[in-house]
Amino acid sequence: MTNSEVEAILRFYKWIDLDIKIANEWLKQYEAGYNPLGAVLYDGMPHGKKLGNSTAVLAMKLAEADTKENIEILEKRIKQLKNLRTQIFKEISSLIMPYKVIIYNLYLRGQKWDYVAKMIGYSVRQAKNIRCKALNILGEKLENNQNIAQSDIIKEIFK
Repeated sequence: MTNSEVEAILRFYKWIDLDIKIANEWLKQYEAGYNPLGAVLYDGMPHGKKLGNSTAVLAMKLAEADTKENIEILEKRIKQLKNLRTQIFKEISSLIMPYKVIIYNLYLRGQKWDYVAKMIGYSVRQAKNIRCKALNILGEKLENNQNIAQSDIIKEIFK
């Protein structure tokens, strides 16, 4: 995995929680409008047993099918995002300390080079060299992690 691909995954990782939050909000909206039981009649009057083939009934059935499909897609995405968040965090956490500090502060917290270099006790130039090594090592770890390497969401990032 190239350093630019690793950086793209780190930028993506930063936004996973927001992506999950948005998907959950959409899911709630779809679930609120989804009623597989249909309407219940309470007026006590006899009604026919068979629904007609009216355009309105057909439209309702199509909308219900579409809503159910969207709910399944959102539930799957939320599950995949949570798994990716865990797996990427696991790989970042497994780095040795100077690499972990650089990756965390530079990419996840958005700190400036001066701050990052001061934290690890090196010059900015040395910190940048260490970052290159850290990205290479993290790239290997991400590539060897099957959950990350085979993820459709990660593949979307590189399109």
